[in-house]
Amino acid sequence: MEIKGLNELNAKLSELAKVAPDTAKRELTDIALDLAGKCSESAPVDLGDLRGDIANPRKEGDMDWKVGSDLVYCAVQHEHTEFNHPRGGGAKFLEKPFRANVNKYIDAIGEAIVRNLK
Repeated sequence: MEIKGLNELNAKLSELAKVAPDTAKRELTDIALDLAGKCSESAPVDLGDLRGDIANPRKEGDMDWKVGSDLVYCAVQHEHTEFNHPRGGGAKFLEKPFRANVNKYIDAIGEAIVRNLK
């Protein structure tokens, strides 16, 4: 039995191992910024502190980003769907944008890796 193309496959896998991590890191930065903007726009507003804090994602590790807020009232505003927000925004302002875009973000990482393969 002879398997043809094994050398080419190994070469592509080697290239993928080199390209994927850096490409994914760059793409995750774009994703974090995009998600932070969407979450910020969805957050309830009184003085604007929550929206401003959410709009700035924080890099917490090599491939780890935090989109959210450490403001004391963030979790309360996020979870209480019964709250009235006359100035806009509403509950689940972190969760809804993420769920609406997760597949787009996954695809973007894959597409970026494919673009960077020779």
